[in-house]
Amino acid sequence: MVYSRDLEREKTKGGLKLPKRISSGLGLVVVFTLGFYLAYKASQLYQYQAVFAGSYTYQLLFTSFSWLIPVSILGGIFAGAASEREQSQIIDGQVLRHDGLAFLIHWSHAIATLLLVVTGVYLGFLFIPRLVFTPQSVGYMLNLHFVGVVVLLFSVSCHLTDLLLAGKLKEHWPEAGDFKAALAHYAAKVGIGTAPPEGKYLASEKLSYPLWVLSVGLVILTGLTKISAHVWNLPGGLMEVATLLHDIGALLVILNLAAHIFFSSLVPWSRPLLRSMLTGYVSEEYVRKNHPKWYAELSGQPLRKTDSTEKGSQLPFSS
Repeated sequence: MVYSRDLEREKTKGGLKLPKRISSGLGLVVVFTLGFYLAYKASQLYQYQAVFAGSYTYQLLFTSFSWLIPVSILGGIFAGAASEREQSQIIDGQVLRHDGLAFLIHWSHAIATLLLVVTGVYLGFLFIPRLVFTPQSVGYMLNLHFVGVVVLLFSVSCHLTDLLLAGKLKEHWPEAGDFKAALAHYAAKVGIGTAPPEGKYLASEKLSYPLWVLSVGLVILTGLTKISAHVWNLPGGLMEVATLLHDIGALLVILNLAAHIFFSSLVPWSRPLLRSMLTGYVSEEYVRKNHPKWYAELSGQPLRKTDSTEKGSQLPFSS
């Protein structure tokens, strides 16, 4: 088992420590559990005096806990700068694909995005009407949305810090010929032609990266504008534009997320990569067959012609 191998490695360093993926997973469980509890408690109605008439309202986390926004950004920057990345290498027929920091960034981003999408839909956007109507339910959705915002800002700032400090932007950004390679890759999966030699990141993954930057960046910038309206009195016209662009960005995120889930989880050949997002590892054979350029880098062997010309439909789907 991968985890047992991780534990053995930690023992040799002196003392038993939890693998980073387990500790990160437990941390995410704690954060979201506390976040859901705080959102629920804050959404409970309480009575307050408005002039001479009593009324009921709820606590809005966007206002009372707005200080968590800069804290989450700074926390992400610190985590991205302080974390020591584990180098991918071939050990006992297994290859480390996603280390502890990659696990933390991916799942914090994924869960936060899903939470933001669900709560955003319930609150209504673009042509979708609001699905919650009572003050308490509206407050709960708004407060859950805040929890998603805090975690998303942490994950994005962590990813960007790691990306810039490690100089890894180039390996994520698309290159000339990636569009053609992506078409050939998926054509080979259905038995048409041959698969091109792929590196650690598929051509289609690199093509999708700017779309994620655009959609998530648009959501964050317009979202921060909407949040600032809880602190300053911003012009109504500005808020209307920000809300429209925020909804458009959210729609783009939903489309990107749907495509990502389909191509990274549902299609058979991507399931080993989904498994590696939990265990961290894929098999050496999977890397050799599906990522021959990356395998050549890891093994120090030249890229073999047979590795780059095999039929996509013949590639192994197990790890």
